[in-house]
Amino acid sequence: MEKIRHNHIEWLREITHDDSINRISQLAGIPYATLYKRFKSNELATDEIIAIARSYGINPVDALVKTGLISNEEASGVRGDNALRLCNIESIAEEIVRRDAEKTQLTDNDKNAQSSTTKAA
Repeated sequence: MEKIRHNHIEWLREITHDDSINRISQLAGIPYATLYKRFKSNELATDEIIAIARSYGINPVDALVKTGLISNEEASGVRGDNALRLCNIESIAEEIVRRDAEKTQLTDNDKNAQSSTTKAA
């Protein structure tokens, strides 16, 4: 899972590879003064994130998710209760098996930790 960046400028520096404010301004069509103020406040407006993402060839919806403005669920347009309807039966079965294996591993880890604590006492 990718890290969500609530610091918009951190996201901006990452996708622009530390381009100058002037370069970003020119590519995205955002006035230099506006972008300069955004750097100072560490926050970009939603329309600016979209413009910058597009100018750097990044999906704007992905940019909004990565900057924490919308969730993955909102971006996909699928709520958890409807997601199963979109999956085929094989995918659902694989997920059940994965979750069961994960649960078993967690339970085993808890037992091992408890056993170690009991032995130490």
